Amino acid sequence: MPEKNIMSHEQGKKAAADALDGNFDGIFEIYEKKLMDEQNLLITGDGGARELLRGQAFTLVERAASALRGEEEGGTSSLEEEIHQNTEAARMPFMEHPDESFRAGSALCAAAMEVVLEKADLSEEAPEAVVGISLTVHKSVMDHVARVVMASYVDYLLMKIGEIQVEERRHFSRDLHDHIAHSMALVKQNLELFRAMRGKDEAAAEAKLENALETSGKAIQMARDMSMDLRLSETGDPLRLALDNLVRASAPPDVEVEISVSGDEGSVPDRVRDQLYMVMREGLRNAVSHSGGESIRMEVEISDGEVMAAVEDWGDGFDTSSDSADGVGLRSMRERARLMRGSFDITSHPGDGTRAEVRVPLRKRK
Repeated sequence: MPEKNIMSHEQGKKAAADALDGNFDGIFEIYEKKLMDEQNLLITGDGGARELLRGQAFTLVERAASALRGEEEGGTSSLEEEIHQNTEAARMPFMEHPDESFRAGSALCAAAMEVVLEKADLSEEAPEAVVGISLTVHKSVMDHVARVVMASYVDYLLMKIGEIQVEERRHFSRDLHDHIAHSMALVKQNLELFRAMRGKDEAAAEAKLENALETSGKAIQMARDMSMDLRLSETGDPLRLALDNLVRASAPPDVEVEISVSGDEGSVPDRVRDQLYMVMREGLRNAVSHSGGESIRMEVEISDGEVMAAVEDWGDGFDTSSDSADGVGLRSMRERARLMRGSFDITSHPGDGTRAEVRVPLRKRK
């Protein structure tokens, strides 16, 4: 009697594997509908994205069928091979959040089991045997999804870090050119005029020397402010102090900047605080460089479950459907918000100013 049960269980696994192999179109139809119902980002896009999704699903269903036959373990690739295979197959870093892929993996498991229960004759199987088949399918699919997601998302994060570093260097280069280099050019010009006028017009020469000294002092202070700005993410300064220093280093004297920080900053993790600072720095730079306004407001509101940070100006504004809405600065802000699992929103109208806002969820403290 026990031997009959064992054979029945093995036959049930084989029937389930055959159902997976012979009914992929039905599985994919159910799977696709589940993704559409939950508005999963993996199903959006052009036809090419759908075909890639279909190919990935087919591979995973094949793996599940092999696992039910006891054939999978010998062919499992190493993590390094997974990384290489995924990079070669996608030819681009993973572009969706891992949550989307994990939910998609669960949807594929559910679709596969719906077809197995419909097509395979498991009426003689004990309930625990059916559960075992379901767990085998789930483990085979989700193990692979987890490995690919990990490899792809690490690749994606590294790419974003590289982009951010490049953009930071560009900003630093522009700041050096626009502020320090310009000031030092004025110092040089005043010193040359001082040398030319000395002995001919002592009053004018003295005035040029005073201008050179004053401008060099401002250049030294700007260099110190820029240095503080670069070190800011490592200092642990409160956001209010960090933003004050940022305004002093980045905002022209003729632009009024209001800063408001409210709530318990102790509930904001350091990494979130640093990224919020970077987002607001980018927002301030955009407002100063492009808005043409004379007034900017920077605000941070911290509540029990969320932190909101915004930069708002009352300048020229722009059409958010135009190419301007996809500039490097706004992309950087959007990506930083995404990496914090937050949201980014830009509101603007021509002639009516701009508001860039980030909201990041916070874990409640015990």
